Amino acid sequence: MPHTISGALSEIALLAHLQDLQWTELGRLAGCPASRQVDADGREVYASIYFVGLDGPPDAGLRAYRPDDDLEILSTLGRFGQTMLEAEHVLFSSDPASVPPPPGLRVCLSNVLVALGAGPDDLRISTPVNARIDAIPALPTQPESYRLVREAEVRGAFFEPPAGAPPLWSPSHATTIPINPDRDLNGVGLLYFANYVAFLDAAERAALEESGMPATSLDGRVTVRRRIGFYGNARASDALAVEVDGFRLDAGRLLVSHRVRRVSDGRLIAIASAERRLAGS
Repeated sequence: MPHTISGALSEIALLAHLQDLQWTELGRLAGCPASRQVDADGREVYASIYFVGLDGPPDAGLRAYRPDDDLEILSTLGRFGQTMLEAEHVLFSSDPASVPPPPGLRVCLSNVLVALGAGPDDLRISTPVNARIDAIPALPTQPESYRLVREAEVRGAFFEPPAGAPPLWSPSHATTIPINPDRDLNGVGLLYFANYVAFLDAAERAALEESGMPATSLDGRVTVRRRIGFYGNARASDALAVEVDGFRLDAGRLLVSHRVRRVSDGRLIAIASAERRLAGS
């Protein structure tokens, strides 16, 4: 039940749970809890998420999972060099009628190891000296996610709309959302990566409501697939300016893309794209 929202698996709770598994495995393999790792200058080293990739069942998205469903998770973790990590988490439905059960959901979480400086806008790539990063299995090549986030930074989106998909509004819809320091930060004082989904969905809802879409279609909408690239962070006293583009697909599906900037200086800190399924579709 804690991992669900109305009629579906909670995207935020899912990402938080998978990152917890990933952090635990990082600490186990490296011989030092992830929260205790420090670099040569004594600065805390944090495995910061720079990419999220989620692919759910195309016919239902996260609506395929409901309270009291049992899921099995198969996870892998690898490293590239001394500062990049990537894990893939595959969720299987524990349906005894299907042996072996088909995978229903795949989530990729990519990390870069950074040292915490003066604040969330002062993060520098580093590596811990009190952890055996070499004990984490090496990846043969740089994660593809790194290329994806750089390409998205240039294009302003991860997914391009299919030819002929009509835009839901033009120009991009802009929303400003304050950061709630009692809700949105993680244990080291950074804006928590999973909570970005709440900001993205709030900006998306504001745009869809202004476009005239009824609330009955919005209240039960779910994610079918999503990509998020992170390029920075924000202080708790800041706010987020979110630009949203939307396109109508077929069969009650939407394609939305977000660009998130800090209000304080206008710096881009995240780009996201998602395919969403409306309630009743």
